[in-house]
Amino acid sequence: MKYRDEDYEYEKRRRELEQRKRTRPDAEMTSQRRRNSSQQAGSRSAGGQDSYARRCSQSYGTSPKRTGQSYSSAESYGGRRPSGTANSSARRAPQGSSAGRNASVSGVRQPSRTARPIGVDPYDRSYSSSNRSGGDGYYSDMSARKRQRPVEEPVERRGKKQLSAKAKKRKRTRKVLFAVEGVLLCLVLACLFVLSKWDLIQKASFGKKDVHVNDLSQNVIESMEGFSTIAVFGVDTRTLETGRSDVIMIINVNNATKEVKLASVLRDTYWNVPDATTGNEDKYAKANNAYHTGGAENALKALNKNLDLQITDYVTVNWYAVSLAIDHLGGIDIDVPESMMGEINGYITETVESTGRGSHHLTESGYQHLDGIQAVAFCRIRHNNGGDDGRADRQRQVVGLMLEQAKKAGPTTLLKICETVFPEVSTNLTLAQVISLAGSANDYQITQNIAFPYHQVDALVGSASVKVPLGLAEDVTQLHNDLFGDTGYTPSETVKQISNKIESQTGYGLSDRND
Repeated sequence: MKYRDEDYEYEKRRRELEQRKRTRPDAEMTSQRRRNSSQQAGSRSAGGQDSYARRCSQSYGTSPKRTGQSYSSAESYGGRRPSGTANSSARRAPQGSSAGRNASVSGVRQPSRTARPIGVDPYDRSYSSSNRSGGDGYYSDMSARKRQRPVEEPVERRGKKQLSAKAKKRKRTRKVLFAVEGVLLCLVLACLFVLSKWDLIQKASFGKKDVHVNDLSQNVIESMEGFSTIAVFGVDTRTLETGRSDVIMIINVNNATKEVKLASVLRDTYWNVPDATTGNEDKYAKANNAYHTGGAENALKALNKNLDLQITDYVTVNWYAVSLAIDHLGGIDIDVPESMMGEINGYITETVESTGRGSHHLTESGYQHLDGIQAVAFCRIRHNNGGDDGRADRQRQVVGLMLEQAKKAGPTTLLKICETVFPEVSTNLTLAQVISLAGSANDYQITQNIAFPYHQVDALVGSASVKVPLGLAEDVTQLHNDLFGDTGYTPSETVKQISNKIESQTGYGLSDRND
């Protein structure tokens, strides 16, 4: 009964272990099996004990746990195993019979027919599946699971990842945002640079409210709204506060359409020129004399008084600044006729002496590339090729070419112009106005060039050779129509009085027109 009790305890424990195998995770189960294998390898010795353990393993898939009793062989039982166990009949069945092979304990998994040899590490890969074809049940199942694991197909690599339509849209949006941010950053940096150089500009000594304007009707005032009108004066001296203005130009910008119209007032135009030194408001002289006697403020007053305008903004430059700007822009291409060769070389010499900048004479006529000094000399020619009218045309031509060059210039070039030209400029424009005008430079289109007065005659008044307007009031009416599209303009009383005074002093008026 001692053997039978021990065998019963052994069988009970074996069933508990089998039950735990079903419920424990695989990792814990394999760990327990590895420990059991190590214990079996250490506790078994060669001979009959191994023989009995091998037979026991073949029947039950494990070795009995012995407590105090050692069995050397099956013969110790007299040819049979102790009775009293649930599967004792299976043990007594002859080896190789169907009863012995198929006998099982209720609730216990039937072990494999061929067991792993005792002492072999269950993780030893050298013991291949061919050596343990039967397996011990658990490992055979695990190997089968590994064999059944789906093999991942290799992904064919492509040259470029295909993006969805939504991803492509996001990518395009990011590119646009980066581009906009880059442009804004450049604009901010440019504004900061211009701001740092803004103090180099010579500021006006008068306010915009100090500029004289005529009493105009409400209709005329409303017709001028939506336009930016700036007067540009070009003086022949390095000092910008005085000097005779060889260039008197009105730049009129349509803020909505960005159309630019240039109106050049002939420098020898005979009209009302207030004398700022004496306070004489009824003085008549050449138009360029206004800047000479009272600077930019007096020149603006003369324009507004004779033309019924409300110009309060101005820019004054000298020939030095113009030549610098043209050189920074890379020069301009102009057709120089043979008839101008002598006079242009004479003005090149004069401009070099007045500005201190170097250049050289032209050696041939025709279409050619001019530097800054040569372009300035081209603007100053007036004795031949159309006289004062022709000179005004050439000045507008050079301004138009400079604008086209500025559109193609890069930020570095434009900033260089600001740095070198600003000290040679006088203006009452605010920084905000300059930035606003410069921001739309690429959109500007010069649509019309005007030479004022439209109708004039050369005459001598005293000892001076002047251009006498033939009907100033009528020409001013046409000017408002061209600049502002005001077809209903009516000249003010001031303009009418000036027109009558010119006719009375010179003897030329509306009746002297040939058209």
